[in-house]
Amino acid sequence: MKYLINFRIFEAEEEIGTDNIKSLSDDTTLNSDTKSAISSSLTDDQKSLAEFNQKKTMMENIFKDPKISDDAALASKLLTDVYASKKETNLRNTWLTKFETVLRMERSKKAREEAINKDQDSVKSTNDDIYRLDRELKDASIKRKPQIVAMIEKNKKTLKELKDNINSNRRLLSQDTINWRKKHEDFKRDMKTEEERIKNLLSKK
Repeated sequence: MKYLINFRIFEAEEEIGTDNIKSLSDDTTLNSDTKSAISSSLTDDQKSLAEFNQKKTMMENIFKDPKISDDAALASKLLTDVYASKKETNLRNTWLTKFETVLRMERSKKAREEAINKDQDSVKSTNDDIYRLDRELKDASIKRKPQIVAMIEKNKKTLKELKDNINSNRRLLSQDTINWRKKHEDFKRDMKTEEERIKNLLSKK
């Protein structure tokens, strides 16, 4: 048995060299949505900078407060007074968290400076003790001399430890200062860039 299969061929109509070319019409809804998103983002950025400028001095004063002597007390005060009890970093004002980093680095630098100064005072007093014991040793009794010698050696050991610690902290302070200055300059540059960006966007509204 034979089957006959019919094939039909359809030719696509082509317009060769035609002028019938149309561009897509503007989607006014899309443009409107885009402008709305940009406007909303700009408003949020303005609010973020405004909040930073409002709380900047408050944050600085918290770091300067001599009553706040440890990190736990510092973090607690910042949480309540600056960050409105927002524990998650991603919910906090970005500029405030960046500025906090700068202030923490400065606080660490100052703490190292204070440690160096304290050790230097200890070096002076230890040297004074050694000098006093040396003079006392000359007129000491035979029984007393071994005790004085032991005290002198102990003070000399302490003196070496103090000087080593000073030298170590000076090296670290040098690096701390470089890092702090860079972070501070980066922050000021980023802040200026953001302010100029917002100003530029506002001028186009």
